Amino acid sequence: MNALPIASLFGFEIRVHVSWAIILAVIGVTAATQVTELAPGIGAAAGWLIGAVVAASFLLSALAHELGHALAARHVGLPGGPVIVYFFGGAASTRLETTRPRDEILVASAGPLVSLAVGLVLMVVALVGELAAGGSMQAVGRVAFVIGVMNLLLGGVNLLPAFPLDGGRIVRGLAWARTGDPARSLRISASAGRYLGILFPTAGIVGILVVDSLDGLMLAVCGWFIVSSAGAVERSADVDVMLEGISVADVMEHDVSGVPPGLTLDTFADQILNGSAQSSVPVLRGRDLVGMVGAKQVRRIRRDRWANTRAEDLMVSADALPSVGPEMSLRDVLDRLHRSGLDGLPVLESGALTGIVTRNAVAKAVAEAARDRLRTGGAAAS
Repeated sequence: MNALPIASLFGFEIRVHVSWAIILAVIGVTAATQVTELAPGIGAAAGWLIGAVVAASFLLSALAHELGHALAARHVGLPGGPVIVYFFGGAASTRLETTRPRDEILVASAGPLVSLAVGLVLMVVALVGELAAGGSMQAVGRVAFVIGVMNLLLGGVNLLPAFPLDGGRIVRGLAWARTGDPARSLRISASAGRYLGILFPTAGIVGILVVDSLDGLMLAVCGWFIVSSAGAVERSADVDVMLEGISVADVMEHDVSGVPPGLTLDTFADQILNGSAQSSVPVLRGRDLVGMVGAKQVRRIRRDRWANTRAEDLMVSADALPSVGPEMSLRDVLDRLHRSGLDGLPVLESGALTGIVTRNAVAKAVAEAARDRLRTGGAAAS
């Protein structure tokens, strides 16, 4: 997942995506440069301090946004998982996790509403600072203004009705409440995103021709991204239909060979990388599962280091693995595989390992379902 755990708040583990290292550096340098240009007498040290405060505040703003989603999800009874802070509020999942339309709308709206509320409070602080006579209060007010604008943008942009933004989930919830069909509501949300994506480059072209602004190019790029996302959402809806009614028990591998934690990579790596169905192996201490090693973990290690690398050195520990049972929907497993970044997950029944389910197995199930649809469609047409 490329997200590093940094803290725990309200019972949630907080993880920050590694891309924030670059984002914070860019925001900090930009803010410090602008401050020293606008106020040359402020001094380089103070400028860098303000830049660091602005950068850290934007990270905290994104964290507040994600915590809004997490707390709302807990309120409606969803299991609490780690809170992963991505840039600009992250990406809304196309996977439906709520059981009622109003819960979907509540969870999706919570993040943007928190951002907007924080932004409005900071704008009030900025106004008070601007009206104050003291220079220090004015400086605080101007920093609050910058951070407030960031939060307002974070909340406003995420309300746009298109995946992967939160607004896409809100549209899905509203459509679900009206139609009563979650699958159809996802397609309606994808259509809304497609229309919005077409509107963006249209406005951009008008901006270039009429206002003579190159900002229109950015709008066109945003439109392309939204249209592409709409296509991905529609493909996700197709996969949902094809995997409907298929459970883990239908595709899981029962007879899997595990490896002990101390076994070196050179003794089993080829088993994972040779294209066989078992692209992941469980790591077992006795009969207890302690982790999983997949093709993605193996590829990170150079072949000349295999003899000195043990399974426990690169495995994903059992505590970090999503839980999967034989009765679970294959679509749910696909979502867990995507979020975990693993090639396979252990299947547990009453706490005991009964097999594994892999990306290869899910892909094979999708291909077979697609062939069945083509045969059914061909038979119906004839």
